[in-house]
Amino acid sequence: MSDRGDSFMRYDILLWDVDGTLMDFKQAEAKALSQSLKEIGVEPTEKLISEYSRINISYWKRLETGELTKDEVLLGRFVDFLGKMNIQAEAEAFLMSYEEHLGHTWFIQDDSLELCKKLRREGLRQYVVTNGWVFVQKTKLRESGFDQVMDGSFISDEFGVPKPKKAFFEACFEQIFGTKTPSPSVLSRVLIIGDSLSSDMRGGVNAGIDRCWYRPSGETNTENIPVNYEIEDLWQIWDVLAGSD
Repeated sequence: MSDRGDSFMRYDILLWDVDGTLMDFKQAEAKALSQSLKEIGVEPTEKLISEYSRINISYWKRLETGELTKDEVLLGRFVDFLGKMNIQAEAEAFLMSYEEHLGHTWFIQDDSLELCKKLRREGLRQYVVTNGWVFVQKTKLRESGFDQVMDGSFISDEFGVPKPKKAFFEACFEQIFGTKTPSPSVLSRVLIIGDSLSSDMRGGVNAGIDRCWYRPSGETNTENIPVNYEIEDLWQIWDVLAGSD
């Protein structure tokens, strides 16, 4: 595996997922939730953190399918969590506490910031494509330094439509290329990298672009969503770009 670019790159534009890809979301989630629980006098146990994570994932998946709106996801997961765990707290206040902590809590994965800096020096254009709350995503991108490396960031909260919807990517393309419907030859030079099959890989299918599935724990593609590449370390992206897969 090379740690540098090559004279020929298979792709010109990389679309990066954030949570679970560039950053370790599980670690950030656990820390932010622990801080919010401590504020209301509740000891953050592994059981509580695990249960919240399960509920949170289920709510975001329902957003992806259009079953829930963003606002229903943001507040509903905490109404659900606090009720099931019999925690006496006001859901909206707990939500605000959690999101405030989450915005300032980030853990870079696979030395991804340095990777993106190297890719930038090689001339690749890189963008963030992420679901989530604008405040949280922009805060951690700024504080981590990723905002200085990326050519732009696309957050579903600003578009009003989430990954994996085609409309989300059309909004991205309009800002990148000046049109919602770039030609197939243009799209053939765009690659999305992410850990979520249902959001990132399905989104890539809907957008008509190639897909690189990041699976650091060796997950299996149980959803049978077609992907072009699979990597277990983000630095393997060099092999994908060089065409040595």
